[in-house]
Amino acid sequence: MNILLTNDDGIHAEGLKVLSAALSKKHRVFIVAPKTNKSGASCQMSVALPLELKNVQKENCVLSYHLEGSPVDCVLSGLNGSYIPEKIDAVVSGINDGPNLGTDIIYSGTCGAARQACLAGIPGIALSIDTDSRDPADKSGLLYFENLADFAAENIDSLISLCGKLSALHPLHSYYRFFVNVNAPAVSKYKGARLTVPSIRRYKEDVQLKESENGAFSSVCGSEYRVYSYGGDLSDFKACNDGFVSVSVIGTEPGFSEVDKIKDFLNCEFRV
Repeated sequence: MNILLTNDDGIHAEGLKVLSAALSKKHRVFIVAPKTNKSGASCQMSVALPLELKNVQKENCVLSYHLEGSPVDCVLSGLNGSYIPEKIDAVVSGINDGPNLGTDIIYSGTCGAARQACLAGIPGIALSIDTDSRDPADKSGLLYFENLADFAAENIDSLISLCGKLSALHPLHSYYRFFVNVNAPAVSKYKGARLTVPSIRRYKEDVQLKESENGAFSSVCGSEYRVYSYGGDLSDFKACNDGFVSVSVIGTEPGFSEVDKIKDFLNCEFRV
């Protein structure tokens, strides 16, 4: 299988390196990732703006490039640029250093890339580590990227199947109705995997204002940044808190109910 990797943490992120190593054992891996960190870019697209594209040497992949743009820009460029000679079978975005649970999906560049893949008719999978779900007894500080990378490699066919079947928008364009959002706790061993629905996340941001000779500056997410999560037994954040990998099926476009559709996928099994 030909797999295109991207992320929103940038070309040098540890999660991307570990994911490439795991997937390259059985697949041909290509990388197009942002030149710098683009966290929170959501589905941002650079329209009519030339973006620097540079070939960079990376292990465990056929070709690797950084792009001076967003994760969505990277997917668009990788799928449509002639510099990647192979037809891409799936796009995997991550592994993100931090959770993309519930409402985070709206803001996430990691998820934005997976969504864009599905809009382009390619299965899209987003992978993230829930750094808030740790074993209190584990003092190592490790995020265990390898565990999630191995999970993705072992279950790549099942994850792709959750994107559903191609839907015809018109004779010249088709898309996948769902992309897959995977979050895993930062633990040394998972208890299993659960199909989940997105939780509700509410944020308490601290806005810091500073003035200098060059003008006034506003900075969001200062020292008092906090998040509150709400959801039932099927929620993604509860799965991670309980030590499970959370696998959510997310509507690529408005109008598809994740809560209703999850029943269609209950027979999907994962190996941990």
